[in-house]
Amino acid sequence: MKGDNQPSLLELSPAGGCGCKIPLEQMKEFMASLKQAMKANNSMISVVVDSTDGDDAALYETSPGTLLAATTDFGTPVSNNVATWGQISAENALSDIFAMGARPLLALSIMAVPESFGAEFMTQLTGGAMAALGKASTPLVGGHTVRSAVPFFGLSVVGQVPTNQAILLRNARPGQRLVVTKPLGTGIVIAAAKAGVAPPELVKTAEEVMLLSNRVTAEIATAHGVVAGTDVTGFGLIGHLQNMMTASGCSARLQVDAVPVIPGVTELLEEHGMVPNSAESNMFSLDEHIQWMAIPHAWRLVLNDPQTSGGLLLAVDLATTPGFIAACAANGIDAHVIGMVEDAEAGSVVVGLD
Repeated sequence: MKGDNQPSLLELSPAGGCGCKIPLEQMKEFMASLKQAMKANNSMISVVVDSTDGDDAALYETSPGTLLAATTDFGTPVSNNVATWGQISAENALSDIFAMGARPLLALSIMAVPESFGAEFMTQLTGGAMAALGKASTPLVGGHTVRSAVPFFGLSVVGQVPTNQAILLRNARPGQRLVVTKPLGTGIVIAAAKAGVAPPELVKTAEEVMLLSNRVTAEIATAHGVVAGTDVTGFGLIGHLQNMMTASGCSARLQVDAVPVIPGVTELLEEHGMVPNSAESNMFSLDEHIQWMAIPHAWRLVLNDPQTSGGLLLAVDLATTPGFIAACAANGIDAHVIGMVEDAEAGSVVVGLD
């Protein structure tokens, strides 16, 4: 909803969606400073995964064999359509639960809106979120709303997962294939839309990618015994891959020409220089861990592009990979093998061409 003198939603923030995340290097420093204090807390005894582990949700043992998954995820506008922003925000938050192999149980909303945005705007925004939650059979049971010059919206979601089905960063093993389930480039498209240079059809395509739920993908992963993975969001594919390799004590080899990218994204980079600031920040923060094998600069930026409601990045056993890819295709999910897990320096990633 936009009045005559009201700017578009995308103009109200310096970065869209997960592009507004704290820079990766600063986030790692922050998490490191918290780790000792959290480990010393006696109330953490039943916590299996906490925020310092870097996973997509915290896991808490509620009974033997059952884990509660809890996450909070919110951000700035990613669409000029209010309901679409709400729906993408919900899918983005639900993805944290799905990325852990969990089933969502309930959600709470987190909303911050400018004073000029009234009840109709908030109803449309929340309605979009409820449409996504309804598809996941997840009730919205409450939330919190405040005033802010920069609008924010998202959800806190609670879910549940059997202990032996939890998908964790630390479970990747050498020899496994790396699979990604959505194309990259949404951050670049959002930046171009903010600048007014993104073709409408490209914006529509990027929104369709962000609107696609990871629920079925996660269910297929669980059915195929996948227990290592994460979702691709604000730190880009490279950032989340490097994080998983560090947690697992492994390295990775990435085949750049196998990575799916939304058609038209590289043209936005090359012709208009549309680069989210956080993409460059991600790239510089990870420089010491990444070996780029004659990879063009534009592709490096795509691999570091902050995604909102991105796909899952999974480490799949070699023997299981063909069946997983086929099951995804049968459900309309375009999963791609983009590399493999190796046994070299923990956290290192080699990015090459075929």
